[in-house]
Amino acid sequence: MIKFGTGGWRAIIAEDFTFYNVKLLGSAIAAYIKENNYQKKVVVGHDYRFLSGRFSRALAESLVESGLKVLFMEEAAPTPMVMLAVAENNLNIGAAVTASHNSAEYNGVKIFVEGGRDAPQEVTDRLEELCLDLEPINYQRGSFFELIEESAISYYNNKNNYLDSIFSLVDQKLIREKHFKILFNPMYGVAKDIMLMCLASLRCYVDTINDYRDTMFGLNMPAPDKELLGDMKFQMRRGNYDFGLATDGDSDRMALIDRAGNFIDPNNLLKLLYYYLKEYRQEKGGIVRNLTTTHILDRMAAHYGEIYREVPVGFKHISQAMETDDLLLGGESSGGLKIRGHINGKDGILAAVLAVEMIAKTGKTIQEILAEIEAKFGYLYFYKINFSYNQTDKARLIKLLFVDKIQFDFAAVKNLSGKKINKISYQDGLKYYFTDQTWLSIRFSGTEPLLRIYLEMKTEREAKLVVDFIKKQLKI
Repeated sequence: MIKFGTGGWRAIIAEDFTFYNVKLLGSAIAAYIKENNYQKKVVVGHDYRFLSGRFSRALAESLVESGLKVLFMEEAAPTPMVMLAVAENNLNIGAAVTASHNSAEYNGVKIFVEGGRDAPQEVTDRLEELCLDLEPINYQRGSFFELIEESAISYYNNKNNYLDSIFSLVDQKLIREKHFKILFNPMYGVAKDIMLMCLASLRCYVDTINDYRDTMFGLNMPAPDKELLGDMKFQMRRGNYDFGLATDGDSDRMALIDRAGNFIDPNNLLKLLYYYLKEYRQEKGGIVRNLTTTHILDRMAAHYGEIYREVPVGFKHISQAMETDDLLLGGESSGGLKIRGHINGKDGILAAVLAVEMIAKTGKTIQEILAEIEAKFGYLYFYKINFSYNQTDKARLIKLLFVDKIQFDFAAVKNLSGKKINKISYQDGLKYYFTDQTWLSIRFSGTEPLLRIYLEMKTEREAKLVVDFIKKQLKI
């Protein structure tokens, strides 16, 4: 069964993610294109995951067999490069074979639409419907390489175009003058080559770790999260680096590490970059964040007289809001962000280079800039925790949270008596907004079998009291 979540279709290899289903999706994409009278050409890319190259070739073969032509990314490529390829060729549809930051047993497909945007739900819903009605077409025209010779499939490489887009958005001269020493961790993903090309052009000295293809990702997830970047802390101190950068498996998310080896929380990264764009680059525009991302961004936008928006989880909502309201920056607490003027989606490589420019321009340490932000806009303690579940647990939790709509009596908890609810939203999971500008979100992941709890409270102690209370109420 093919089911799309917030970040495309992802499934376990050899269970639901099979060559049969990939070819079936190819037939569905072709049918969708034909029923909408779209251009009969699709771009296809892939990452470094197990069999991603073969899966992407199978997808391309299926598309050609259904009467389409394919631009095939010549090498494993960052997802942002595939999105750019869709936009610069004025295509209606593109696809990348990737499961992003999921663990090694997963693979998946992300779908993009006009302008290189993440496919909206109405598109992925229609593809799911078509998959139920279709079967993969049996190949008659030949293998992938025979189709290359026929020019039904053409190799495509847009590295230079992608680098040009990034360089157009940063002060190259300023960065080159600093000769930064950087530790880069691509987490066995596809960012290594393009990031090294980019940073070398900016006259940075770069050392790398976890920089080769490992389809097991070092027995971890290729996610730039604090708990998965512990090896960088030791390396940072030993190598006397100015700062460190890490990207996820398909390069649409990134993490920043300061010179002491401290992980910069993605919420803080968003605050840093928005503050930098407003205070130092004097850019105009507001922000959009998803509903599990720091509300300090709202305070910042209000301070600058700009609008701010909250949208459901899924970067497609952020991209849409940025276009509709001409916003400057959009981001999510998982490390994805976008700025105006680049691709219509998140890009970890651009985010990394913008952070490099920020450090070059301000002449301050990351911690010094964060202290400035806290002094101006206040502090909230952000906390998140995940809980795995089986199908019985999920059914029970869905009933409790979204059918019975359990009401949490926070005021009855010792030391939380002053916690008053302003409003409750079921737009995307369950979210409580409190009168003291704190909040709590409970939702099922759209990419993994996890129940996620996010919150921002006045203090760490208050956050842990709330989480302990929720765990008891939900029996998790």
